[in-house]
Amino acid sequence: MYKFFTKKFSSLAYQAQSKPFKGELAVITGGTRGIGYSIAQNFAQNGARCVLIGRNKETIEKARNYLDKNFEIDNNHVGYECDLRIPAEIEKLNISKLQHVDYLINAAGVSYDSLVVKLKEKEVNDIIQTNLLGTIYMCSHISKQMIKAKRGCIINISSVVGLYGNSGQSIYSASKAGVIGFSKSLAKEISRKNIRVNVIAPGFIETDMISTMSESAKESYKNKILMQRFGKPEEVAEAALYFAKAKYVTGQTLIIDGGLALS
Repeated sequence: MYKFFTKKFSSLAYQAQSKPFKGELAVITGGTRGIGYSIAQNFAQNGARCVLIGRNKETIEKARNYLDKNFEIDNNHVGYECDLRIPAEIEKLNISKLQHVDYLINAAGVSYDSLVVKLKEKEVNDIIQTNLLGTIYMCSHISKQMIKAKRGCIINISSVVGLYGNSGQSIYSASKAGVIGFSKSLAKEISRKNIRVNVIAPGFIETDMISTMSESAKESYKNKILMQRFGKPEEVAEAALYFAKAKYVTGQTLIIDGGLALS
């Protein structure tokens, strides 16, 4: 009998260790592709129920079905179609009806490369509204619930260009710099409520944004990276897991760039 209970206890302890987010809810914007999708998979693998937010219903369903099939949890993962540029659509999400939101990861982002003298108003608005304002609106919406519960973790995805700038990406850089400034300010506002706010600033990562580059441009950028390669989405996802587990870290920006900033 003693051996039975010892074995059962050890099994439960192992499950708790292997799935530390079991019973918790993670909301991921841009969670259907690239960095956001890798983060969703990592959180699901660790036991979290994931809410994927994107613009394309078909892509959302495909990603959600993949999580359901490969990462079994007590409840199904969820997908919502939402245009983050529109605050009213975010308010309609009403995610709190599912359960308490433990983690909010803002990974949605767009980019249009252009010199300042050739800027197009539509592209400028899309970048700022999606990357910066979308992040702000989501944080405002979800943090209200987190404040009531007095617990939560917010992880916002910025970029190294938000710290250092990049020719041809002035508006994208501005939007990502805004995310860093906003996140630091938000951390000062709500960390005393036991809600941590941190930022990940990736360098060049193998996503859709990189795939549009010419081969010569790719080689040029790789030569500037100390590790001589682009990062992988799952390597950024590991940083998100770190912030989710680091209970005494808030207001910080973690650079994941293979040494690009040092070159």
